[in-house]
Amino acid sequence: MYLPNLNDIPAFNAIPPRNKADSLGLSKGASPYFTETHQHAVLYSLDRTRGYTVQIHSKFGEDFFLAEDKWTCYRRNYFQVSNSFVLLGSDQLDCPCLVEVNDVQHRVIQFHVGITAKVSNSNKMIDLIQHTPKRDKGPQITPTTRPIRAQGSTDLFSEQTTVTFERIQFKTATANNGKKRAAQQHFVLVVDLFAECDNGRKIKVATTQSASLVVRGRSPSHYAESHFNIVNLTLPV
Repeated sequence: MYLPNLNDIPAFNAIPPRNKADSLGLSKGASPYFTETHQHAVLYSLDRTRGYTVQIHSKFGEDFFLAEDKWTCYRRNYFQVSNSFVLLGSDQLDCPCLVEVNDVQHRVIQFHVGITAKVSNSNKMIDLIQHTPKRDKGPQITPTTRPIRAQGSTDLFSEQTTVTFERIQFKTATANNGKKRAAQQHFVLVVDLFAECDNGRKIKVATTQSASLVVRGRSPSHYAESHFNIVNLTLPV
């Protein structure tokens, strides 16, 4: 029986842009990258003869831009992120299967995907807000986990294999935006895959997170004026 060694599964190793155009934010559809998947628990088939390796694939819409080589957005602007996952070694079957935690096996009946945000290199959580189509009058909610099936699932009546969280905002901006003497704070978006077990327990199976993000709290004109003033100060007399 093959079981993946969790020590051999890469943790949060940043995947850099592929070319110079991407690094300058010039390529069409450029967006912040996500790290390789970090797997927290072993998954394997019901007969325990095959282990599964999880790969989460997440992608932002074109809602971010590069400013001073940092992925940036404005707090009041919406963003969206689409998510899917595959189970390598599963022969296109995902449920039911088994998940092992602390040497105890649980039967998995469903997978769920969720998003959260936190301060980069910290465990401090940052609130996310999801809006209904009517921005001003509709309710604002915290994004909740949603059912998802593995890519390649052969069940025609299953939930969708791609889940997109739309109309999302960061509740607060990053600290120290534009202050040259203070360290710039960064946020990261975290995507978690959960296994729902037949006993009702939800177990975090795998995680990926975004590149570091700067979230500006003021209008674009404020930063344009600040940049103009800085340039003027540095021009030779």
